[in-house]
Amino acid sequence: MSAGKTGSIDEGSLGRTEESSGEEANADDDSNLEMIGQSSRSNGSSLDKGEIFDLLKNSRRRSTIRYLREHGGNAELKDIAEHIAAEENDTTVRQLSSDQRKRVYIGLYQCHLPKMDKLGVVEYDKNRGTIELQDSVTQLLQYIEPVEEDEGLEWNWAVPAVAACLVVVVSLGTLGIGPLSAVPPTGWTLVSVVGIAVIVGIQYLE
Repeated sequence: MSAGKTGSIDEGSLGRTEESSGEEANADDDSNLEMIGQSSRSNGSSLDKGEIFDLLKNSRRRSTIRYLREHGGNAELKDIAEHIAAEENDTTVRQLSSDQRKRVYIGLYQCHLPKMDKLGVVEYDKNRGTIELQDSVTQLLQYIEPVEEDEGLEWNWAVPAVAACLVVVVSLGTLGIGPLSAVPPTGWTLVSVVGIAVIVGIQYLE
């Protein structure tokens, strides 16, 4: 880790909205006291579950990780602070006030980034204001990234699966094979319509 990096951070519970600045500051101060004198961990260090959830219980730390992942793993403090401030105030970076920028900047500078650095999740150069994502962050991703890829894979398989079943059943029925031959033509028309509706519904959910 770079020299000249001190402090630590803390945040609101996972999935919870950001608490007031005063409450957050008090919580961060308590967390910082626990880490005084500790050296920064090396890249790839293991984190226990308590450390993982302590890191992720704050939305600003989660947003920092997402921002870094979306920007090649490197960013400047100023850019991250503006991005998070815009998110929190539901506005654009250009429309942010100086107070809105400063509030987030100070929180990241004094608390959140130093703590992430201490635990080896990022390398934070406090003097240069640069942040680099570390390999240790992979231990956090399963908790902050929804399983969108897995869910998408399931839905991708659902459409052809429903279509294949529909074709097989209707084909067997129209050919008069087995008990399906007792179903009248109007019944197969209804089955086809329902099957198509299901496929359309699945595609809409995607």
